[in-house]
Amino acid sequence: MKALLDAELLKMRSTRATALLVLATLVLAVLTVATTVPGVIEENAWISLDDPDLLANVVGNGFGAPLVLMTLLGVLAFTQEFRYGTITSTYLGEPRRTRVLVAKGLSLALASIVITIMTLAVSVACGIALIRSQDGNVTVTGQFWQTVGAGFVVMAAYGVVGVAVGALVPNQIAAVVGVLIWMLAVEQMVIPLFPEVGRWMPFAAASSLMQLGPSYGFDDQLLSVPMGGLVLVGYTAAAVVLALGITPKRDVL
Repeated sequence: MKALLDAELLKMRSTRATALLVLATLVLAVLTVATTVPGVIEENAWISLDDPDLLANVVGNGFGAPLVLMTLLGVLAFTQEFRYGTITSTYLGEPRRTRVLVAKGLSLALASIVITIMTLAVSVACGIALIRSQDGNVTVTGQFWQTVGAGFVVMAAYGVVGVAVGALVPNQIAAVVGVLIWMLAVEQMVIPLFPEVGRWMPFAAASSLMQLGPSYGFDDQLLSVPMGGLVLVGYTAAAVVLALGITPKRDVL
C-alpha cells in the first residue's frame, strides 16, 4: 500500500495541471476574502467590521474555491488514468483494484492537508490585512478555530468524494462538467430556493459544519453543526462504498 500511495503522490506532484489549479484556486481565495471584508469591494456587507467573528467568517469563505479544487483533483486522479490509457499498467502493477482506489483516496486526503494549510495562510494573511485596512475588528475567537478545524475535515472529504466520482464516471469530460454543474449551479440554486431539500446537500452540510450559513444568506436554513458533519461523512462513506463496489467489476476499456 505504501508503494501505491507514494506512486499516487508522485503523480500528483509531477503533474503541471495540479500546480496551475492550486495557483488559480489561491488567487480565487484571495478574491473571495476581499469580497467578504466589508468596505473592500462591497459596501453593504452582511457582517459588521466590529463583529468579533469577522475573521472566522472571512477565512471560512476563503474555502469556496478550494472545495471545488479538491473535488476536481480527486476526479482527475482517476479519470486521467482512463484518458491517457495508463489505467491498464496501473492495474497490472496492482490487480486488486480496491487497493488502487484506496491509495488514490488517501493521496487526496494527504494532499488536502497541504492545500488547506496554503488556503489558510493566504486567507488569514489577506483577511487580517484587509480588515485592518478598514479599521475592523481582528479577533481570533473560538469560532475561528472551529472553522479552521472544519476546513481540514471538509477539504479531505471533498477530495475523497472526487476520487469516488472519478471511479464511477471514468469519462473525464463528463465527470468534470458534471461536478462543476452540480457544485456551481445546482447546489447554489436549490439550497436558497428550496431550503428544506437543499439543507441536506453536500455543500449545505459543509457550510453548516464551517458555520457559514449567514455569510451565504442561508441564515437558519442549514442543519446544526454536528448534523452537518454527520451528513457530510455520510455522503463521503456512501460515495466510497459505491466506488469500491463498482470499480472491481468494471471493464478497463
